[in-house]
Amino acid sequence: MARRTIVFRYLLVACVVLPCVHLLSRRRTRVLADLNQTPWEGLAIPSRPLAASFLVGANRSLNSQRVSSVSVSQSYPDVTAVILNWSRLPNVVRIVSLLCGPWLEDVIAEIVVWNNNPRGISYQTFAKTGCPSGKLRIYNSPHNAYFQARYVACGQATTRFCFLQDDDYLVMPEIIRTLHGQVLGTPDHSIHLLPPHEVLSTQLRTMVTSDGAHTSSAWLGHGTILPRTGAVDFLALLHHLNASEDEMKMADNYFTILNNRIPEVWFDQGIELGGGQPFTVGMEGNERNKIHIINACRYLDTLLSTFRALDISHKSRLPFIEVDVVTPAGHQIFQAPCLGASCLLQTNIPLLPLNLKAGSHSADDMVIQELRSIQSLGQDAVDHYLRFPPSQAVDGRPDTAFRSPLPARRGDFVSLDMLSPVGSASSTFEMTLLVARETVGILHQALFESSTDAVNWVVSTHTLVCEETELAGLRSIRSAPRKLQECSVQLQEADHRFFRASLQVDIPSSPHWMIYELWIRQWSV
Repeated sequence: MARRTIVFRYLLVACVVLPCVHLLSRRRTRVLADLNQTPWEGLAIPSRPLAASFLVGANRSLNSQRVSSVSVSQSYPDVTAVILNWSRLPNVVRIVSLLCGPWLEDVIAEIVVWNNNPRGISYQTFAKTGCPSGKLRIYNSPHNAYFQARYVACGQATTRFCFLQDDDYLVMPEIIRTLHGQVLGTPDHSIHLLPPHEVLSTQLRTMVTSDGAHTSSAWLGHGTILPRTGAVDFLALLHHLNASEDEMKMADNYFTILNNRIPEVWFDQGIELGGGQPFTVGMEGNERNKIHIINACRYLDTLLSTFRALDISHKSRLPFIEVDVVTPAGHQIFQAPCLGASCLLQTNIPLLPLNLKAGSHSADDMVIQELRSIQSLGQDAVDHYLRFPPSQAVDGRPDTAFRSPLPARRGDFVSLDMLSPVGSASSTFEMTLLVARETVGILHQALFESSTDAVNWVVSTHTLVCEETELAGLRSIRSAPRKLQECSVQLQEADHRFFRASLQVDIPSSPHWMIYELWIRQWSV
């Protein structure tokens, strides 16, 4: 945290005169052990299965467990995973071992390792992973194709979807399953996993202009799922634009911007593997990215200007770019996949001041807009965003938390999408939260609901029950840590997929949401 604060203070001043794009570098927060029984062996993640309760003694029961394993896949795998290798081959071996494991056999059909390094690799490099040669395809590129390689590899796949990632990140199987389950319902666009500082950057870069731009910039290397046709159409659009070789190589900077759709980004639970030499490093790398982001915005502005002079039939023939997408109204929904379970946290609780609005005259104001927004926010707001992201409410750890930067207000909600219905005639289910004491007052003013479709909701008539745990909350500047509360409500119906707590009134004492864990608990009768 100290290093990150120093970096922010420096950049807050430097960005006044320097064309900075990235304010924060990737954090190396976890160190890996040698590859052992599973690809994630030795990582700093909660042990499985996750605890069904954080209460001790007589309050804990062997008859309860977390709802943690929900199959949402089709009967056949329909995803090609594409991994770029440059300077972290041991990481790639570990990633292949995870992607090729039995936990993803009904999701991942093929794995492509695109080797941009001049030193060739072969199947023998991956022999210890146990991945069959028929499932693993290795391509030794004659030259470094940079980021365009992932789109070429995806375009050559035979599956409906592609999962893309770099060689410095490990994405857990349950999160890939959650991505897959969601993209099956929205198969026309990509979903991007991003660490908090990148989600913030994407949020601050969001552009909505009177000329028809509704876009932002989001990276793909942390883990992205997309339709194969999206990669094909994107490359076709770059060729239509006569993109230069450098622009093709830096394709990641163009992908979401030229799609002209505000990208769907999730706070990730990814694990950084480190090692090797990163491609984007220091001010030189940030400056290169900035140049290509601005260039992508100018391409978009030019295309939209051209569209205004053409009829709809011409618009429909140009690939990839969305012209008539309706910009979502209302408050943004923030999402984070669960660690240790196949589920997705969703909340509309604001993460930034409500008066911070997107909007510029043209798309190429994107970088300037981000810098102005950062300066307007200030260091404390940025630090809070990075320290208390929503993903920490579903990471299986009682020592991390999601905390709202603003007091709770009427209409706030937190929900879990379990991806498919949960229920059993021989079991009861509870929505359970581990929270700070100030959040208990919020929950007592909330409705607890469940639904099959996230449209029609059934309100639970059961009483909220809160009990004190032996766990201490995070230390506050103003007060000593207090014991956490475990609160639960029995759900009204079985075979529901969505579960929500929504605040019905404004609370005069202005408490903040502070959720350490949120999960669905099953009790066996």
